[in-house]
Amino acid sequence: MINYTTDEQKRKNLIQFVKVTQALLETDGLKNISIRKIATQAGFHNSTIYLYFEDLDELIMLASIKQFQDYSIALESQSLKDADAYDNFYAIWSYFADAAFQHSCIFHNFFFGKHSDNLHIFLNVYYDLFPEEQNKYSDDIKAMYFGKNYSERCLKILLPLIGDSRTRVTKENVEIINDISVCFCKEALHQKCEHPELDNEKLKEKMLQMLHYTVDQ
Repeated sequence: MINYTTDEQKRKNLIQFVKVTQALLETDGLKNISIRKIATQAGFHNSTIYLYFEDLDELIMLASIKQFQDYSIALESQSLKDADAYDNFYAIWSYFADAAFQHSCIFHNFFFGKHSDNLHIFLNVYYDLFPEEQNKYSDDIKAMYFGKNYSERCLKILLPLIGDSRTRVTKENVEIINDISVCFCKEALHQKCEHPELDNEKLKEKMLQMLHYTVDQ
């Protein structure tokens, strides 16, 4: 991705590319988007976009973050509650499920796609470009939200449950429990993306049942 921090015109162009991509994601969907469509809508030649992004996937990653807004607002609200780590864990997963199954293809691509091991980079760039969309979180929720990848994000809210009498989480099994949770989520999002007719609430209920089964005593 291009360094735009010292060039206002590059910053404006980057914002334009992201906004156009967001609009096309809404109208055409993730599977039907292309560099040509984005360039045409933005009023640039195709090759110009490649001066700003390594590939189409990078641009889509940035544009996708707008779909996190409801999730982000819910996390800010959760941050204001006097909740312990156990309640935070299930609340965060619940909020995630609400947003993720609503935008399953976007979320699956963002968290499990080509550039999904550098989530923090895309999040930091996006909120630098669109600071009005950034919400405020407690320190623990912020650390989770800006995690490097999905596995790290999940682990950050699971680790505080070690030693909690309500859970079976230990130092020895925490990574296994985390891997199960991540794999389940990845498959559930894939299924919803491939089969949009699947019921969001049933998928959410199944995900939370899986978490209670693997985490709770």
